[in-house]
Amino acid sequence: MKKIIFVLFLSLMTTISVADTVDYPTYFAGKSACFILFDLNKNKLLTEYNSSRCKEQIPPDSTFKVPLSLMAFDQKLITQQTVFKWDGKEKGLSFWDQDQTPHTWLMNSVVWVSQEITPKLGMDKIKNYLKLFQYGNQDFTGDPGENNGLTHAWLESSLTISGDEQFAFLKKLVMNALPVSQEAMTETKANMYLETSPNGWKLYGKTGSGPIAEQPANVQHYLEDGWAIGYVQKADQIYVFVLNLTDFEQPKTSEQGGTRAKNIVKAILTKMGLY
Repeated sequence: MKKIIFVLFLSLMTTISVADTVDYPTYFAGKSACFILFDLNKNKLLTEYNSSRCKEQIPPDSTFKVPLSLMAFDQKLITQQTVFKWDGKEKGLSFWDQDQTPHTWLMNSVVWVSQEITPKLGMDKIKNYLKLFQYGNQDFTGDPGENNGLTHAWLESSLTISGDEQFAFLKKLVMNALPVSQEAMTETKANMYLETSPNGWKLYGKTGSGPIAEQPANVQHYLEDGWAIGYVQKADQIYVFVLNLTDFEQPKTSEQGGTRAKNIVKAILTKMGLY
């Protein structure tokens, strides 16, 4: 019995020590950041780094594609076989300049597809879904005086959401507990798949990036907001994560904020033995 108790105690101490050895200030140097990690099986919050920041609302940028996908599938505006036809005009990135599917829309974060879907949904339905999802400030008005909410509200504009609110929304999605069809949740999560780690963890998620309004003079790399939201799964183990950041010092790389956020998440999960 003493041996069993000792082994359990040692296991607990190992888990705690691994979490405690994550050097969050180093990962988030030059940034204001929030990181949340939740063990879904144990219904237990493992980490909430910088809880005051996690209450701060910032634009969702391309993470808004997750609720937008749910809306579109729920309204049967799209299926997995839907093809969004490229109009032949350059969109800014080579992999945007082609026909897209619901999967490549999320995978390649194709803004023009989002801007094609939102007018088809319409303002009233979008606002109703935002209320049902309890999604941030639910403000879809867009830029002041521009009347562009349907095409720009989530892009460093009026719609904002906190890390805590993103987590609450995402947890419900992973648990199939959002007020949309089961099909909408299943198909959206399938399209969030990103990769499988060498240790067998499947990574599902969405990034988001956007340059903040105030940029310093002679900027080399844009100061950005960045998001990485999602979950990792291995067999029946599921961990939900949310990370956001806002640069207050110039980043050393030209990578977008969302890419940097995703890389930080993967590094932390690896450190904790969850990737």
